[in-house]
Formats: sequence, C-alpha cells, structure tokens
Amino acid sequence: MPRPRLLVSPARRLFSVRWTLFDVALAVGLLIASAQQHAEGVDAEWWVLALPPAAAIVIRRRWPLTAFLLASGAALLSHLDPYRGLDMIELAVPLTLYTLASGGRSRRTTAIVLASAVVGVAALSVFHVLITERADTAERTIVIKTADQYLADLAAKGVVVDPEMEAAIRSKPMEPEPSGPSVVGEAVAQAIGVILLFGLAVAVGDSLRSRRAHLVALEQRAVDLEREQHQRVALATVAERARISRELHDVVAHGLSVIVVQAQGAAAALDRHPDQAAEALQNVIATGRDSLADMRRLLDLVRRDPTEDPALAPPVGVAYLPDLIDRIRAAGTTASLVITGDPVPLPASVDLSAYRIVQEALTNTIKHAGRAAAVDVRLDFGPERLELEVVDDGAGGPAGEDGTGLRGIAERVSMLGGEWSAGPAPDKGFRVWAALPLEATE
Repeated sequence: MPRPRLLVSPARRLFSVRWTLFDVALAVGLLIASAQQHAEGVDAEWWVLALPPAAAIVIRRRWPLTAFLLASGAALLSHLDPYRGLDMIELAVPLTLYTLASGGRSRRTTAIVLASAVVGVAALSVFHVLITERADTAERTIVIKTADQYLADLAAKGVVVDPEMEAAIRSKPMEPEPSGPSVVGEAVAQAIGVILLFGLAVAVGDSLRSRRAHLVALEQRAVDLEREQHQRVALATVAERARISRELHDVVAHGLSVIVVQAQGAAAALDRHPDQAAEALQNVIATGRDSLADMRRLLDLVRRDPTEDPALAPPVGVAYLPDLIDRIRAAGTTASLVITGDPVPLPASVDLSAYRIVQEALTNTIKHAGRAAAVDVRLDFGPERLELEVVDDGAGGPAGEDGTGLRGIAERVSMLGGEWSAGPAPDKGFRVWAALPLEATE
C-alpha cells in the first residue's frame, strides 16, 4: 500500500528555502574565512579538500549522514599531513554531526557515527605522533652526517681540531630541541579538543531531537484530545436527540390520543347529547393546551439550560400522576391509581422516567384497548426500587406490543439500569411492568 503524500504548506516551503539559503551563506562564509588563513594563497589541492565540506553544509539538512561522511572524509585526507593546521571550513564536521544527532533517523546511528569519529580522531593523532617522531630522527641523522663532513673538511684543510672542539661540534647537532614530548602533548590536546567538540555537537543535537519529539507528542495528544472531544460531543448530541425524541413522542402521542378519543365521543354525542359533546370538546381544548405547554417547555429546555430558569423545567413526575389519571378519566376511560409502600423523594431521572412510563402505558391503553376499557395504575415504593404496573382489561393484543412508545419505555428503563416487561395480561387486556432502582443518578 503506497504511503500517503503529505501536502507541504507554502509557509513551510518558504521556511525550508530560508534555511537552505542560510546554509549556503554559511558555507561561503567559512570558505572565505578559511582561505584568508593561508597568507601564501590557496592552490588547487586546497580547493579539492575545501569544497566537499562546503557542499556538506549545504546538504546537511536533507542528507545528514551523507553530509557528515563527506565532511569528515575531506578533513581526514587534509590532516594526513601532520603539519597542516585546522581550517575554518572544517567546522562542517561538527555541524553535520549536530544535524545528524538532531534530525537523523535514530539515536543508534548517531552513537555509531560518534564512536567512529572518536576512534578516527584518536588514530589520526597516533599517526601524527609517529610521523613527527620519524621526521625528527631523520633530521638528526642528516645533521650528524653534516658534522662528520664538516670535521673531514677541516682535516683536509689542515686544521687541527682538538678533542674538546670536536666534541662541541658533534654535541651541538646531537642535542636538538626536544620535540618528542611536546609533539605528543600537542597531539593529545588537539585530539581531546576535537572529541569534546564532537560530543558537544551530539549533545546539543540530541537535546533538540528530544525537544522536537516532546512537541510532537504534545501536538499528537492535543489532536487526540480534540478528536475525543468531538466524539463526546457527537455522542452527547445523539443521546440528547434520543431524549428529545422520547419526550416529544410521549407528549404528542399521549395528548393526541386523548384528543382523538374525546373528539370521537363528542362527534358521537353531538346530536343526541349536545351537553356531553360540549364537555368533550372542552376536554379536547384543555388537553391540547396542556400538550402545547408541555411541548413549549421541552423546546425551551433544548434552547437553554433548565437550571437557569426552574420555571422551564417540565412539571412531570410521580406527584403529577393524579392529574394524568384525571385527564384519562375525562377521556372516558375508567382509571385508578394505587400507591403502596413508603413514598420517598426520587432522583429527578427516576421521577421523570416513572411519569413517562405510566403516561406511555396509558396512551397505549387509549389507542388499543378502547374507550370502554378500565386501567389500573399501581406504584410500589420499595427500599431499593420503585415498581410500576399499568394493567387494562381491554382487548390488548399485538397492536400494542411493537410501537415507538414501548421502545421508549425500554430505553428509559435500560438507561436507569432497571427491568421491565410488556405483554398480554394473565386474564385479559395488556400489562406494562417496570422496576426502577432508586440509586439511579441524575
């Protein structure tokens, strides 16, 4: 599978071009400074050894390992001559090593390169000491032969040289200024300085690498947190939509069911019993107003936080079940409410869900059991849970088993961690039962 190609922004491309121009200017500046170190001028050999480090500085950001090998190889070749001094252009070696440590592929590669550089510097220092010692020995031999030749020339001229003078002539070239210890000390000091410079370059580069990695980790964490936040918002939105859908269904379905039943009764009694028709129409009006008020409160809750205005909180709960039963009775259905146990204050979520479950069960009774059906509502307050039971004596049957209302009941009970069941009653009619734990949190 091909790797996706990353899009480079114009700002980032401009930033890269600026750094490239900086590297070119740095390479040119080091070349000029290095050339000025040679008062006698520079030759073709110097250019051959100076251009590779300059090129390494230019390419170090894109190919750090190649740049280091190019710069270090040129520096090694130039210092095979032990009498050659350090040039400014050779700063390309620690610069490329720094770039490798800060932007290379791995720390392991950087460690291997640093160890190789240290070994190379040490080997080059030993080589310098050996070459210098051999040159000093050769210089002594030449001086001694010249002294012998000088004494022979004196003898040929008839000059008598006494033993003290001969010893002085011979001892002067045999005792040149001691160069061995000073050469070794200079080589060791120079090697230590170069090694410390390499170590400093690697330390600074590795510190920059760690900082970049930390920033990348922080950016990735911020991206992950933002994505998780979007996911939480999306889940909360879905949950809120489901809650609003349940509330709208409960409000609209119940109100319309009661209105339809009462409107049918009013239509049937319009000719023979006008007073009953008028009363049914008044109930229709009252039920419609109550449903509209409930819907308005629900929509207001969607638009703002209900804690800002307690008057917007929907006036539903177990305490309002008697009013609900009265509306059902006004629709022509015989209804009763029985409360057992010791009523205790309920959590808001349990209180609202209990009211909605009873409301939906009564709506199913009106829609499917018929006006002549009788329905019994029972609330049992237990020590750990609240049990609800709504049983009608109507026809019941499959028509009331697979509806949106029952799915809403299932969602409410599942959300609270309770139990529920719905189906035909043992004798006749339809039964809805639910148990809600009192420990439910709001």
